[in-house]
Amino acid sequence: MNTDLIPALDAAGLPGPPWLFHILLVFTFFLHLLFMNLTLGGTLMALVAHLRGGGRADHPDSVLAGRLMAVNTYAISLAITTGVAPLLFVQVLFQQFFYSGTILLGWIWFAMLVLLMLGYYAAYLHKAYRGPWLAVSALSFLAIAMIHVAVHLVHVQPERWATFDANALGVLGDPTYWPRLLHFVLAAITFAALVAAWWAVRRARAGDRVELNRSIARTGWRWALWATVLQVADGFLLLGVLPREVLLGVMRGGLPTLGPLTLSILLAIGLLVMLARATDPVEHPGLVSGTLAALTLTVAVMSVTRHQVRVLYLEPATSLFDPTVVPQWGNFALFAVLLALGLATVFWMVRRVVTSPAEGDEAA
Repeated sequence: MNTDLIPALDAAGLPGPPWLFHILLVFTFFLHLLFMNLTLGGTLMALVAHLRGGGRADHPDSVLAGRLMAVNTYAISLAITTGVAPLLFVQVLFQQFFYSGTILLGWIWFAMLVLLMLGYYAAYLHKAYRGPWLAVSALSFLAIAMIHVAVHLVHVQPERWATFDANALGVLGDPTYWPRLLHFVLAAITFAALVAAWWAVRRARAGDRVELNRSIARTGWRWALWATVLQVADGFLLLGVLPREVLLGVMRGGLPTLGPLTLSILLAIGLLVMLARATDPVEHPGLVSGTLAALTLTVAVMSVTRHQVRVLYLEPATSLFDPTVVPQWGNFALFAVLLALGLATVFWMVRRVVTSPAEGDEAA
């Protein structure tokens, strides 16, 4: 491998042991994924539901679209907020590679900020004025997902940086790009659909507009089922197109790598079984809650596998460097306290939303 393009290690060293930052990166990225899934999947699903509802306020699909965008009032902000920590931990562990990847895709990376603001404000403009703003928001968040996948694939392949420097858009031709993007989009849709179905089941069981909520629950359940079917197929495709060295690294890694991968596959198959068991989720509230919990666990396990794949991609390059460790435990303690307070605040907010919901069709 030509190491001339790889920057030197930061002379300041790592502010703590590497294993600690690997754990924090996976954990905070998992938290980010939960809200990112609601934002991306919910907005895409809301756009389709809005079009199917034909603008009729009493149509179940229109009500579903309104609910999903009401949820995004919280989800977009929380997706942005929870995205800061994993971004920082990526820079701590892989700063030589991540910074280089963003530089190689400089104008595309900066465009993400414009798209983020556009998607955020378009979501609010849709709530106030309707019009084309929902489509603008959905397409903006989809484009952001495309940029993140592109930056990920560029920064984990330093041996191809000269090629990407000559043609940044060449990353779209990477064999894993489209399967990886589809995997994230389908996961986001599944999560948003299950949350919508779970909420509709709660409202129906409470006697609130039973038939309307029954229809919404069925719609969300179907979305989740078919998105999961496609995601399982795409997941095996993604495994098949991984670079040979990376795939062999997963297979030869023993329990630490094969364990999470096997568990995620079993969980995905289990989700299919659970989703196929019911046609009327209102009659099976326990199954709905269990399926949502299983999906959340699946997201957590897949976050581990994703990180392990990144490490295996970069192993030929990272093995050439030996970072020094200069602990900063005071800063870490401050971060841990603030993280705990932040999580407690988010938990309190979610609990208030669930136990004391607002009134109206579009109430989240």
